Amino acid sequence: MSKFFLFNQFFKGYGHIYLLGVCMLIAIDILFLWVPKLTGDAINTLYYGKEGLTHYIWLFVLVAVVVTVLKFSSRHLLLGSIRRFEFLLRRRLFDHALYIPTAYYEKNGPGKVMALMTNDVTTLRVSLGLGVMIFVDAIFFGIFSFFLMAKQVSAQLAMTILTPMPFIVVAMLVLSRRMRRKQREAQNTYSDLTEFAQELFLGMPVIRAFNRELTSLHRFIGTNRTNYEKNMKVALLDALLAPVTYVAPFICYAIAIYVCGNLIITNEITVGDFVAINGYLILIIGPIMGIGSLASVLQKGFASLDRLSDFLALPEEVPGDETDELAPAPLQVRHLTFAYPETTAPVLQDVTVDIEEGAFIGIVGGPGSGKSTLFKLLLRLYDTPRGTLYIGNEDITTIPLSVLRRSIAYVPAETFLLGTSIADNITFGEEASRHITLEEAANRSALRRDLWNRIHDNAALREGGADLSGGQKQRINIARGLYKNAPYLLLDDSFSALDTVSAAGIIKTLRSGRRQTLLFISQRLEALREADRILVFKEGRIVEAGTHEELLSRNGEYCRLYAQQLQGATQGNSEGASGETEVNP
Repeated sequence: MSKFFLFNQFFKGYGHIYLLGVCMLIAIDILFLWVPKLTGDAINTLYYGKEGLTHYIWLFVLVAVVVTVLKFSSRHLLLGSIRRFEFLLRRRLFDHALYIPTAYYEKNGPGKVMALMTNDVTTLRVSLGLGVMIFVDAIFFGIFSFFLMAKQVSAQLAMTILTPMPFIVVAMLVLSRRMRRKQREAQNTYSDLTEFAQELFLGMPVIRAFNRELTSLHRFIGTNRTNYEKNMKVALLDALLAPVTYVAPFICYAIAIYVCGNLIITNEITVGDFVAINGYLILIIGPIMGIGSLASVLQKGFASLDRLSDFLALPEEVPGDETDELAPAPLQVRHLTFAYPETTAPVLQDVTVDIEEGAFIGIVGGPGSGKSTLFKLLLRLYDTPRGTLYIGNEDITTIPLSVLRRSIAYVPAETFLLGTSIADNITFGEEASRHITLEEAANRSALRRDLWNRIHDNAALREGGADLSGGQKQRINIARGLYKNAPYLLLDDSFSALDTVSAAGIIKTLRSGRRQTLLFISQRLEALREADRILVFKEGRIVEAGTHEELLSRNGEYCRLYAQQLQGATQGNSEGASGETEVNP
């Protein structure tokens, strides 16, 4: 697909307004082409003492008024339509960002998307606005002024005066090509800098708590220095363009003064002709001098266009608009082996398990053992291998995404809260009639004891829920999953920040609603006592399976993990700790 496809929507809706602005810009250029001839005739009138100077004065006033009106209209239409393009492009980027695979964000982070929607979109807008205006002036004045100059005197004289110009233009183009490559590198480092700064600011409480301000500063200095060095290379090329652009064209003036001066002395041209020639020369040199700025603007625009088109070329996940929900059915995993796209070592290896409808399945294992990856594959956040995961007898890769994800309530390990009310965070735009009430979700997630009043006052949370404790944020996340009331509920280590009372209360309510198939990853093994079966993952494989008591009796991996947890809790108590990971206000 051509990189210019992103202009389609704009030109379909506003192309006629944009082109009308360009036409008015051309009309202004035509009027300006008349000015040197008009000025030369006025000078000749003064030189020969002829009457009629008032006529030229009124003509100049008329041209000034018309040009003023046209300039206002052209910029209003041209630059105004470009603002619409900026609006449409940002909307297109945001819409695309919602549907690209989540693997992009895990690899690049949000900083790159933010840089695209701010820096790159603005750069492209300037290229289509200011850049096109300079380009039209350069082409129009450059071609027609040469022919009018040749008509005023001779083609040979016009070519003599403009002899240096081809060499100047070639030098500009060579430097501009190099600038485009360097500019793209600089814009990539700007994205890295934005992402790194965002990461530091989000982690500011941790940085302060560990006295890592200087370490963070040194890391930022390194990233910032890379950005500085890339931009200095762009500045070097820009510095070379400046004399080529703004000084070299004046060589043409020197040639014109020498050649035309001799012709005036020999009476081959009049003073008015000399003024007209210099007027045409100004019209040629002015836009040529602007080519340096044009080159810089266009090269930045092309670099941004490359980055934007690369992003928009990423494949989208298309959830569809189906509103159906899967019926409760057994889950089947068949010889599942999976490796992330950027790695070669498999995270899951030959995993096979059957999960009965409505079962409560606990999942435990060390870090990197593949537990969360299984959840991501069930949700098809990554490309799930065909023939490995089934709901009922249907391969989940054949189930429409909207139906699959509508049927699964997912509570991730990392809390995600919007800067709106607690009630809005729990309901999260869920419109299906099958969800439970807000009050029931709050009760089952132990929010009544400390957040009940805030649920009903509609007060907005701070960004990311900064005014809540870690446990409170986790309980709101759990309430969101319970509110959806889907036939399948996935809890990914969702009790890590909860105190013992809250965790025990929520566990009792997990099976008090509709009959759900519940998969619960937890590092707190006590939370899985009531599970129908516990799966123990190690190095991407299921090494044990059974109830809590059965696994303890086998003295295997589960028993080892349980003993380590008990030992850690005992040590914490001996040091005077309460045994809770959160104390709610």
